[in-house]
Amino acid sequence: MLHTDVAIVGAGPAGMALALMLAIRDCRVILLERQGEEKLSNPLDDGREIALTYKSVRLLQSLGAWQRLKSGEQSPLNSALVVDGNSPSYLDFNTRGRGPLGFIVPNNAIRRVLYEAVCENGNIQLQTNSAVIGTRCEATRRLVQLESGQDIAAALLVAADSRFSEVRRMAGIGADMRDFGRVAVLGPVRTEREHGGIARECFRYGSTLALLPMPDPYTCSAVVTISASCAEEIMGYDDEAFAAHVQTESTGALGAVEAFGRRYCYPLVAVYAHRFFAERFALVGDAAVGMHPVTAHGFNLGLAGANSLASQLHNVSRLYRSAGLSLALSRYQVQRRLESHPIYTGTNRVVDLFTDDELPAKLMRKVILRIGEHFPPVRRAIVHQLSR
Repeated sequence: MLHTDVAIVGAGPAGMALALMLAIRDCRVILLERQGEEKLSNPLDDGREIALTYKSVRLLQSLGAWQRLKSGEQSPLNSALVVDGNSPSYLDFNTRGRGPLGFIVPNNAIRRVLYEAVCENGNIQLQTNSAVIGTRCEATRRLVQLESGQDIAAALLVAADSRFSEVRRMAGIGADMRDFGRVAVLGPVRTEREHGGIARECFRYGSTLALLPMPDPYTCSAVVTISASCAEEIMGYDDEAFAAHVQTESTGALGAVEAFGRRYCYPLVAVYAHRFFAERFALVGDAAVGMHPVTAHGFNLGLAGANSLASQLHNVSRLYRSAGLSLALSRYQVQRRLESHPIYTGTNRVVDLFTDDELPAKLMRKVILRIGEHFPPVRRAIVHQLSR
């Protein structure tokens, strides 16, 4: 049997970031991942572009990950435009010349640099091809059973294995799941005019289009959100048809559009765990809160949650004092709920409103945009939240 201070299940960004945060505090960490080493060391492009806040960038810098990004793997997010239907009103979120709102980085690049930092840390033991099949508490430790027959004893077990977490269920924690009945189809496009580092969110009737700026000034990631019943149809589009759809939905804001490269399709399901901890057990990342991507908060919340947990644990000695650990996990849950629940519910309400094509909702959408357009304090508050 292997013994460790903390065992983390899931070597995604949240799991790897938490492992590094704990290792810095002299905790011994075993990081368990179902996938093989090759998929972690050389993660393939999955089409997802992640919008990072300044806080997330600072955290990645403190872990020695941000500095590992290659030239051209990050692009500034100078502002964000929100458009509804064919309305002339729009919301423009920007810092009024004080620098970008944040940065956009490919998901696979974030995963790669975190993996590299994990591999160089002597306090972290990464075990790939490791599937967890059971867990239980025993005295002052939690036992983790692997499919291989190996057992691990840890003072704390953390689940970071996706919003559909199997380990969360093994620990007896349920979750509220919201299936939006929609999918996001992602694909790169070239545009006739420069994007200027501006993200465009176009809420049309029946579908939504987001254009996320990439490092090349004439290339964007197009994110088309549609009913799941239409997923097969739009995934079957050739490049010309997909480009035409994007150009129409963006009302030609960037001129002619040319589609290229592979497209990806992801179902949209939001998750909020009933609890964030149990006895010698905690949840981070999407296993705790899985967000709809429309407000781009998911990754940032996951990284902030990992930081909150590591901060509450403080150092390795707290892990072995049952009362101290329980208090730390309780405080972690309170902090995460205060930070995440308003954003989670607010995001779901935005999605409900801006995907409802009934007349009352359409009118309400226009009213909200006009109020935001002519009431600067609303925009300033949102910009401050994004760029702090």
